[in-house]
Amino acid sequence: MLNYNPLVRNVLISTLAIQPGDDVIVETWSHGLPLAGEFVYQLRMLGARPMLILEDEKSYWKCVESLLNDKLGKVGDHEWAAVEKAKGYVFIPGPDDLARVWKDPSKFRASTSYNEEWYERAQRYRLKAARIALGYASPLRARWYKLPLSAWQRMLIAASSIDFAQLGARAEKLMPFFRNGDVNISASNGTNLNLRLIGREVSADDCVVDSDDLDKGRNVANIPGGYVLACPDEEYAEGTVVFDKPTVYMGRWVRGVRLEFKQNRLVDYQARQGAEHFKASYEKASGDKNKIAAVEVGINPKARTGFLQDSLASGVVTVGIGANDDVGGANKSDFYFEGVITKATLTVDGKVIVQNGKLNV
Repeated sequence: MLNYNPLVRNVLISTLAIQPGDDVIVETWSHGLPLAGEFVYQLRMLGARPMLILEDEKSYWKCVESLLNDKLGKVGDHEWAAVEKAKGYVFIPGPDDLARVWKDPSKFRASTSYNEEWYERAQRYRLKAARIALGYASPLRARWYKLPLSAWQRMLIAASSIDFAQLGARAEKLMPFFRNGDVNISASNGTNLNLRLIGREVSADDCVVDSDDLDKGRNVANIPGGYVLACPDEEYAEGTVVFDKPTVYMGRWVRGVRLEFKQNRLVDYQARQGAEHFKASYEKASGDKNKIAAVEVGINPKARTGFLQDSLASGVVTVGIGANDDVGGANKSDFYFEGVITKATLTVDGKVIVQNGKLNV
């Protein structure tokens, strides 16, 4: 049996700051009902008023696989009214069956075509929300990715149950180093990449939605979280990065990725496994797909690599290419790809921030 209690209380009290009398929506898929039930229980204990929305897996697939696209992805006025009135929103994601998602991705996209409007409304209503990654650790997804389900779930619960105030303090300590300066990322696997920071705002994922986050439209926290992210100068990238952990891309594992930058552009990419998935998406993409997008450092002390949340683990360095205009950069594209180096050394103007995969500040 999994103990959801510390995760749930952390989200309700620390992430969302739920108060007695608050209206809170809990949305879940079938496989997430046990976790959703604990959220409902704890909300009532706090004196809040929960509403449970269930996306039943069986009925969902019946609709998706038998109805035309124009019948899917509709949200009624009654649900928008609930979103407008709610103070908090907890989302336990799905669906469980990824094989059916990737059998016809266009149908899945049609069924979630309301997403952009949902996020726009949630920002306008100043709705505090939390997306619970434990929902991704479902039986069929674990089978699809060939991951040990119980170990994945336990890791996510541990990484979601830490002291978020300490996570925020760790982020605050790191953020000043990622505003300006010359960045070098190196590792024994052949990584040697030079980037440049140019004074942009640094993003910190501390698992808390406060008034400043709401003012900036960052009203949805991913649980667990834990990273500091900067968008470097898109016109400066030289060298090579080799990711030492596999990346899930388009629902498939891509392993042994090597990216080479010359004259500020991606000029070569290779992968030991799954290169065709990268290639198919990259070659048909438009816009700034070949420019550096982001550099990120994980700060969550309980996150562990080997699952789908590698970038959160303390000391892990993530490098992304492609679109970054949604996180403060200038790249506009329909392509984004990122990967991690778990044993990297990262310096800014010679100051060692990460040394061989360990935070140094």
